[in-house]
Amino acid sequence: MTSKDHYKDQAAAPPDAEITPKTALQEVLSTLWAQSLGIEKVGIEDDFFELGGASVVATQIVSRLREMFQMDLPAILLFETPTIEKLARYMVEHEARAGLTEKTASILKRIEGMTEEEVARSLGSK
Repeated sequence: MTSKDHYKDQAAAPPDAEITPKTALQEVLSTLWAQSLGIEKVGIEDDFFELGGASVVATQIVSRLREMFQMDLPAILLFETPTIEKLARYMVEHEARAGLTEKTASILKRIEGMTEEEVARSLGSK
């Protein structure tokens, strides 16, 4: 199953059930949203604006995603894709090279768990 297929085949969950991230990209997006909104967790079907997101925060998130993933993303992206699941699907469908977005997310997750010394050591060994 490709990354694109994964986003099409999300299983239905009972109402009010939090659907946790299932891919590295969804995990990175969920963490970014939670930090930006000042909340503990974000499910992949939670609506950004229903969680208290405002246009200023949406713009900041899109700007951060552009930097993190080196993607050309429209400023109004979160208005068009207001859930993690929809945003992740959009990013995968618009990636420059198949698999690049998930690979980048995996690297970002790995770096997130490293100390500054480990990051410096890893960069120095390349």
